[in-house]
Amino acid sequence: MGRVLRPGPGSMAGLRWLARCGPSPLDPWRYAMGWSEVAARSHARRLEREGWLERCPMTWGEGSLFLATRKGVLVLGVPLISASTPAPTWWAHDSACAWTAAWLTVRGRPFLGQREVLSRPDWSGELHWRDRNSFKRSGHRPDLVALVGSGVAVEVELAGKSRPRLDAILGLHASWILSGKSGGVIYICGDEEGQRRVQRSAERVGSFGRKLRLELLDTMKAQACAGYEAAKFERVSRASAAPRPMLAVDGG
Repeated sequence: MGRVLRPGPGSMAGLRWLARCGPSPLDPWRYAMGWSEVAARSHARRLEREGWLERCPMTWGEGSLFLATRKGVLVLGVPLISASTPAPTWWAHDSACAWTAAWLTVRGRPFLGQREVLSRPDWSGELHWRDRNSFKRSGHRPDLVALVGSGVAVEVELAGKSRPRLDAILGLHASWILSGKSGGVIYICGDEEGQRRVQRSAERVGSFGRKLRLELLDTMKAQACAGYEAAKFERVSRASAAPRPMLAVDGG
């Protein structure tokens, strides 16, 4: 019987990323960690055997979401709340947030992941809006925060929100920018119509100028993949350029 591998430093680094970023499909997780698919699955099995990682199967052909369990977060010793098993209605959103985190990771950008934002009350605001015939109020946090300057909020916008609620969210970001709390906001949209909805809302709320950035999810995925491939090529190039150890038969 072969030796059972235990989680090592690489596995623990991957677990820490999941604890920070929340549920993730395999590809964004492994791109962020610089792993091949085989290596990623090996790390996942080691962590799962310890009870530190959970798999959440999605629709047939879509793979699984991987998330750090409560036990895994406790082992890491990080002050974060573990994610619960996501319901199907959250699969697309959690996947998009993971891709966003991978996009920032491969580009070397520091950020607060989904689970980290939840532990930061300074990135929480209150929304007020009128929908149909009633007034609504709710709390709101961005999905991630890019740690550039005072911080840039990142919103993943896949499902179309009502116009009043979207205006309220953009209004919150406008107030954060005006007060200097935030340096801007990035919207990750599922399609071009989503981008247009956000742009129209921003124009109704106020002038964001260059403080509002719109990105398509598919474009961001492609950039994350390209960043992973570039980093892999650089690692291989460095390894091949390293001097070969001299053997006794080489002489000299």
